[in-house]
Amino acid sequence: MWWKKVEPLLELAKGKLKGKKVIAVMSSKGGVGKSVVSALLSLSLIPSATLIDLDIHSMGIAKLFGIENRSLEVSKEGIVPIKIGNVNLISLAGIVRDRYVILPGRNQSNVMKELIAYSIINSDYVVFDLPPGLGDEVLVLEELTDFKPVAVTTPSKIAIKVVKNLIDYLNERGKKSLVVVNMSYFNCHGEREYPFGYYDGDVNLPIDPNLEEYIGKIHEYNGDVKKVIDKELIPKLVF
Repeated sequence: MWWKKVEPLLELAKGKLKGKKVIAVMSSKGGVGKSVVSALLSLSLIPSATLIDLDIHSMGIAKLFGIENRSLEVSKEGIVPIKIGNVNLISLAGIVRDRYVILPGRNQSNVMKELIAYSIINSDYVVFDLPPGLGDEVLVLEELTDFKPVAVTTPSKIAIKVVKNLIDYLNERGKKSLVVVNMSYFNCHGEREYPFGYYDGDVNLPIDPNLEEYIGKIHEYNGDVKKVIDKELIPKLVF
């Protein structure tokens, strides 16, 4: 007799995401500002969003929101997200605090599934901030749910070439990704200047030097990058 093996952890994680509007912010290139895009995007989703940090090695989301030394609480319903404004944050940093994590492949996949399976996810929108690369994180997410991919790059030629691999992979899987070009231009006397060259994405985000001042309190930022996300990215993602 043949039967399908049931994986309780996998099924529990799937159940947590069932019926949710899932957005995956990803990039096959590091250093392109993917976590900043994830954070500002989540802050723009009304009435609320659950932001899950799947970068279980460096946990940049926790550092952006200044919660790297706060512990996640656990209730009888599960892991309680840290609420900041309209965003419910779930990060491994809430368990290991401000420490790095090194995990072999199989353990890495299980930790990601556990983080989803045992957390309380009540919002309609769920945003995943994935680590750079094409690895277990993408494969695990594909196992768990359907999702709208947002591929982040910069105008750099090498970044575009590397991120194209991710976009091609997603296309082959039948997923049309929105391409966000971060640090694309700056405004000068009402004109856009493109210091790193021009690449036409679905959404091009400006350079805002003031953004650095909000690391650790990204939820207080309402500058040019956030305004473009509100105006141009959110309408393409609200579904």
